[in-house]
Amino acid sequence: MKNKKSPEIDNLCELVGEFIQYWGFKNIHGKIWFHLFLSQTPLDAKNLMEKLSISKALVSISIRDLLIYDVILEHGLSPDGTRTYVANSDVKAVVERVLRGREKVMMAKIKGSFQNLKQVSSVELSEQDIQSKRLKELEKLIGKGDKMLNTVMAII
Repeated sequence: MKNKKSPEIDNLCELVGEFIQYWGFKNIHGKIWFHLFLSQTPLDAKNLMEKLSISKALVSISIRDLLIYDVILEHGLSPDGTRTYVANSDVKAVVERVLRGREKVMMAKIKGSFQNLKQVSSVELSEQDIQSKRLKELEKLIGKGDKMLNTVMAII
């Protein structure tokens, strides 16, 4: 393996990590995906540890997380018998999987929690300084958010 690191590659890797972090993943997830995506051959955990100068534990946990959402895929075994990985290049499928497995789950929890809140008496809500008018506005916002999420998922 070549040990010389290009500052341009390191810089772009860092920026991809920041972008992925912005979307709710960890910075290291983006960096691992970046190296797998650009690599000419599938990489194993040891390769990723060397490229990113990170611990085996961090690589293992991160690989597990990325596999859950199919962001990366197992490719087979290396000549040494270690599992190798590649980036999933089907971005549409990855985004859809993340939206279904994360955002839709969050939205369902919000909707359920809001339904529970609606069961609280108006007197109790008033005592907690909750305006019934604002509660109705919140219900509309939740509905719009859910509809927007469904629309995005329908287009991808």
